[in-house]
Amino acid sequence: MTTALSRVLIPIDVSEPISLGGTLIETLPLANAVLLGYWPIPDQTGADQARDYFETEAQQRLQTVVDRFTEQGTDVQTELVFTNDRSQLIDQVTNKYNCQSVLIPGTESPPSGTTHGIVLVTPDADLGLIVTTLGSLFAETEVELFLFHAVTNQDEHLYDATEYMLRGMKTQLAELGIDDDRITWEQSTDRERLEAILSQVPDYDFVVLSESKPRLRERVFGSVQAKLAEKTRKPLLTIRTLHE
Repeated sequence: MTTALSRVLIPIDVSEPISLGGTLIETLPLANAVLLGYWPIPDQTGADQARDYFETEAQQRLQTVVDRFTEQGTDVQTELVFTNDRSQLIDQVTNKYNCQSVLIPGTESPPSGTTHGIVLVTPDADLGLIVTTLGSLFAETEVELFLFHAVTNQDEHLYDATEYMLRGMKTQLAELGIDDDRITWEQSTDRERLEAILSQVPDYDFVVLSESKPRLRERVFGSVQAKLAEKTRKPLLTIRTLHE
């Protein structure tokens, strides 16, 4: 079964003590991870200047995370970068290492009860890959999934098509072992897409979404990902579109 977990990029802010949320970090069966330690710097500060002052501290914090993953049997590669543009950096390093997905670990503690995840669905995503990845992750768990599509076009026929898409994904996930009663879905038509997404995310423990523009391979971490990373402490898993 092909999933998006063959090689995962994990960006980590090493400018402060690291606290990784456990909702997805503990769940993902990672064979190969690229740990991107980044230190945000102001526009007027040079990367070399920041490295001279903070490299030792940054390396120590990054190594702590490396040790955590290697103890779990994950093959780890690392990069340490001082940057004033996190989103662009994530795009560059994801493509450099040909990562199949990007995981923002989050800092929110795992829930004490049932875990709930929201899956942001768009018609141009690699839906088959998303379904097989979710199946491999959650078939043998009690995690509940909410498939959510924010409609951007009020055309009635398109709405019917995307409803069919969501129902089809639910059926396929059930076939992969995620009980039907653990999967719900919804389309939103009453507000702008990003606003609709931001209104839903606080009710869930993690977010799964596709890359921003699947046809533009240099772009991975788009506006939705960037805004979610800014607005929430929840884990975010971005699944890339596979191309021949």
